[in-house]
Amino acid sequence: MKNYLKVFISVACLFLLTVHGFSQRGRLSFYFNAAIYFPVQENLDTGYGSGIGTLLSLNRNVSLVLEWKYGSHSVIKEEGKLLNGTLYVTPLLASLRYDFRKDSRFSPYVFLGGGIIFCDFRLSKEGDISEANVADQDVINGFGVYGGLGGSFKISSQFSIFVEGVYLHRKTTAETRYYLSLPLDEFPVNLSSFCIAVGIKYSYY
Repeated sequence: MKNYLKVFISVACLFLLTVHGFSQRGRLSFYFNAAIYFPVQENLDTGYGSGIGTLLSLNRNVSLVLEWKYGSHSVIKEEGKLLNGTLYVTPLLASLRYDFRKDSRFSPYVFLGGGIIFCDFRLSKEGDISEANVADQDVINGFGVYGGLGGSFKISSQFSIFVEGVYLHRKTTAETRYYLSLPLDEFPVNLSSFCIAVGIKYSYY
């Protein structure tokens, strides 16, 4: 996790160093959204979360987006998969966005990118007797890709509201650790999900 975090921090710092120069000729925006997640893996419940991000115009139609998301899912025990508990997913993402009608009151857009997907799984305290020897389960962090489409509606010269549909693709593995000196159990986990997000954006020149 530390290596992934260092990579992201380096990219984020480089991004921020370019903001001042680009903002002299383009628009810089900040936004917040709330989201609902529909995971592909069946034993993960529908999740809820939020996100914050910054959007930097590169030209009339194309923007660079840097985003932090956060979501959580209740997990239902399934044989050979995660046990009962809660899975917290924190993607740190970068993407390119294309607005079809950026200067209009309503602008549809598409975006594509990727980033680092951090995970934290916490076992339920109410496990059954068969789980008594399980110390914890770790979901491996790593890279994922995402893309989607949305629409933005201006409510003033600086504020707009938006709604978007997103697909995040990430397949990884998880490890079960035991209290006794037993070998680790590894198994696949599909973190891919569909997402609907609604948010508000503030822009300045």
